[in-house]
Amino acid sequence: MADANHVLGGASTFPFPILGGAWAEAMPLADMPFPDRGDTVIGHDVWLGYECLVMPGVTIGPGAVVGARSVVSRDVPPYAVVAGNPARVVRRRFPPDQVARLLDLAWWDWPPEALTPAIPALVAGDLEALAKLAP
Repeated sequence: MADANHVLGGASTFPFPILGGAWAEAMPLADMPFPDRGDTVIGHDVWLGYECLVMPGVTIGPGAVVGARSVVSRDVPPYAVVAGNPARVVRRRFPPDQVARLLDLAWWDWPPEALTPAIPALVAGDLEALAKLAP
């Protein structure tokens, strides 16, 4: 995930205070007007591909898949597959009714003793069987 931002409104984008000394005294790092894009949130059971980059403030929904080396600059819906630079939805893993059902089941919140017998249904994508096993 990207961990830095730069101020774009000034004549220079360089964060001078990071060098310390007189430059940090001239303007403490805490006084830099860095943009606040909010928290980055990664949902449950998300697959982040090799070397993908998730920008600050992005939310990736549960069950989403991010392709290798993708740059995610916008929110990703639950159970979507995104890829590219910028990352775009290339397909949905399930139809909307099944996504809603998976979100309602929230199997990732189940206790281990309920989750263990549900593993075959999870792997098979058998939502009927999964619903019957819900605690």
